[in-house]
Amino acid sequence: MALDVDDAALKALQADNFDNLNEMVADSPFDRHVRFFNFGYRPLGDDQPVGPALGAGFPNKDSAQLLFQVIGDTDLAAKRVAEVGCGRGGNLWLVRRSFGPASVTGVDIAYRSIAYCRSSMPEPDAQFVVADAERVPLGTGSADIVLSVETSCTYPRIESFFREVARILTVGGHFLYTDLMQVGLIEPFIATLTALGMELEHRRDITPNVSASRDARAARQKLAYGTRPDDDSAAVLEYVGESGSHLYELLTNDEYQYTILRFRKVADIEPPAGDLLSAEAQAAVRDLAELAVELLTVPSLPPTSD
Repeated sequence: MALDVDDAALKALQADNFDNLNEMVADSPFDRHVRFFNFGYRPLGDDQPVGPALGAGFPNKDSAQLLFQVIGDTDLAAKRVAEVGCGRGGNLWLVRRSFGPASVTGVDIAYRSIAYCRSSMPEPDAQFVVADAERVPLGTGSADIVLSVETSCTYPRIESFFREVARILTVGGHFLYTDLMQVGLIEPFIATLTALGMELEHRRDITPNVSASRDARAARQKLAYGTRPDDDSAAVLEYVGESGSHLYELLTNDEYQYTILRFRKVADIEPPAGDLLSAEAQAAVRDLAELAVELLTVPSLPPTSD
């Protein structure tokens, strides 16, 4: 059922949900160890892990492997890396640890996520800001790399996000992007980013790998949320993507695809005044953002937005 709220109110509800997620983790003994919320990537068959080797005790290697798969062979050394929708900063923490960037900047709508990032990465080369992904408070051409991992499905107007990516990214820079997407929206997303000066360099469907990660890890990840009231169980299932959740169902049907897209910005282009995405595509994007709010609302932690 559609939510009768405007975009600003929808985003406020999303911020509440992710602030509440942080509160659930803070109530568990795992708070200081939980940096990642993504669904992760698990190699299958002859597929081998990529990226830097991780120690035997590294927590949740599947989430780290998802980041490494998105980065691929992109050179991050001495680059200015910005992540939109950074959550608790796991990706940027691992980028700093493994790839030697010049700086990292995280943007997220949830205040408690940004507070965690600031406390866990207080170094001067790491900056974090509370902000809307559709209005990113970073300068034009200020990033060599823009990273977006499993967050854009919550944006009610994704074209605004794509325009912001194109604005803040320098020519020659890279947009490293992955999420669960409606199959029918992938080509329109690529066309929109191409019209904004991007060139697609890599596309890969990793749905089976993400589903395998959920099969292997979801039940264990629920431990990070501590003991919850029974009414919260459905929302917790969605946060971890366990079998039986709606998000797991989307991962295992033909209408959605967990996709990696890597782009290089090849030109500065004056964005057109009119919309690039069709009205039908925009409506589908908005519907998914509303669904995310409904699925991820925790009953025992009601929203605080007006």
